[in-house]
Amino acid sequence: MPDEPLTVTLRAAHAGDREAANRAYAALYPELLKIARARLRRHQPNTLLDTQALVHESFMRFVAADKIGIDDRKHFFTYAAKTMRNIVIDFARRRQAERHGGAAERVTLDTHLLGQGEQDASVIDVDNALRELEALDPALAQVVEMRYFGGYTDAEIATAMDIADRTVRRHWDKARAFILAQLQP
Repeated sequence: MPDEPLTVTLRAAHAGDREAANRAYAALYPELLKIARARLRRHQPNTLLDTQALVHESFMRFVAADKIGIDDRKHFFTYAAKTMRNIVIDFARRRQAERHGGAAERVTLDTHLLGQGEQDASVIDVDNALRELEALDPALAQVVEMRYFGGYTDAEIATAMDIADRTVRRHWDKARAFILAQLQP
């Protein structure tokens, strides 16, 4: 689907048109599934979430959300990556709360974000560090969100953010260093 009709369909779905929501979901499902797979690839057994449930929940949150203006396809997928991050974080928090926090089993991230051989960190700890980064530099946080939580490549992030690939890599390096520093005991 070209950007224009998809954008119109997304806006109609967001406005409450159920048929438009069904068409948009069908058109976006393969790409949303790719994002969800990237997000859950290494720690699906730990989170108990599956890709289809994550895709469904993220799309339902989009349809139910208030005051979200989707400009184009890229904007939607940026929003989807952020939503999937929030779903996983919410799930981890609920699970931790069920265990009363103290001796809760930690939901861990793969070492892709932390670098090879580095310690595992909980999803919640990474989210807290990412929130701190977001307060300091939203662009760096957006690169982490799109790359780690959305599964986008540097080229896809560069296109979505309208910056150069080299800038994406520099942002990633800075953000990764910041998050690693925040996760140190």
